[in-house]
Amino acid sequence: MIKIANNPYLLAIGMSLLAYILLWLTKLVFTVKMEKFLGDTKNKWDDIVVFSMERTSQVFIIACSLVLGIKFIPQTKQVSLYTDRLFFIILMYQIAVWSHYLLEKWIHHTVRQGTSKNPGAASSISLLLLLGRMILYTFIFLFTLSNLGIKITTIIAGLGVGGIAVALALQRILGDLFSSLSIVLDKPFVVGDFIVIDQFMGEVEKIGLKTTRLRSLSGEQIIFSNSDLLATRIRNYKRMHERRVSFNLNLPHQISSDRLKTAVSLICAIVRSKSRVRFERCHFMKMNSSSHDLETVYWVLSDDYDLFMDIHQDILFDIKNTFEVEKIILAYPTQTVNVLPTEVLMRSDQNTQRPSRGSEDSIVS
Repeated sequence: MIKIANNPYLLAIGMSLLAYILLWLTKLVFTVKMEKFLGDTKNKWDDIVVFSMERTSQVFIIACSLVLGIKFIPQTKQVSLYTDRLFFIILMYQIAVWSHYLLEKWIHHTVRQGTSKNPGAASSISLLLLLGRMILYTFIFLFTLSNLGIKITTIIAGLGVGGIAVALALQRILGDLFSSLSIVLDKPFVVGDFIVIDQFMGEVEKIGLKTTRLRSLSGEQIIFSNSDLLATRIRNYKRMHERRVSFNLNLPHQISSDRLKTAVSLICAIVRSKSRVRFERCHFMKMNSSSHDLETVYWVLSDDYDLFMDIHQDILFDIKNTFEVEKIILAYPTQTVNVLPTEVLMRSDQNTQRPSRGSEDSIVS
């Protein structure tokens, strides 16, 4: 009977199998049993542990088992060095896999937090993932080469010069790409918002990597460059919680002070009687050359434009009907023209045409 303790190869095989079974059972427990147990907890760290174990590859488990078994076999220093380097490469591959999926999960959670209904976030998520993967894989690749004894100074210098050249060549495009990221992360607007940019207005239809597209009220599509869009002032009407309404009414000069006070009281009562309205004020604001001006201000407690127009229309109808009952008329622009009598005009013409006494003497002489 061959004793296992005296046979390093059998001992190595046995330890490798035992290590593989233990690692496989550990992964199974975390991915199946612990996931059900920790599924409803609010702690994020347990989710990260379970998520990482799910992404642990069989190659990494086998490599760990083999490396543990090989330690029981006598080997030269060169074989041990190559074994350690091979295991290091596999370890860095597994770290890259873990980092890749954790980065993807974090970016999805960060970008889509509070904007789950924003279809425009998908393109920016793709860009973020692309940039994140490039940085992650470049760092892991350089770190692996450095630990394998390869000098990476020249590679880093080449990457730096190449990066500067690419950035200068694609300056405009990269500006739009980073502006897209800024729009998605900072969220000045999302898809579905109604915004006004200078003299253009419309509903945001798509937020792309280079452009943002609006659907105007008249139906055409308006396309903005993302960098130009962020350089202008944007008015977002979808973020409104209330709408402020201000309107003026002009009453004629002939109206008395008592009737003017009555008109103000009627307007206040009409606005206060409406639901979903917060009355602010109504004042005799100004005396113009042809009218007395009343200014009324109130708030509609909703951002719905149709509801605002319905309420404002009802208020104006009620004011018109009440003023008709109270016989309060509105002023209209007037201009007074004074016409002189014909006799006065003729007398004025005669005085203009009659020469003076001094001029007659000069003619006679």
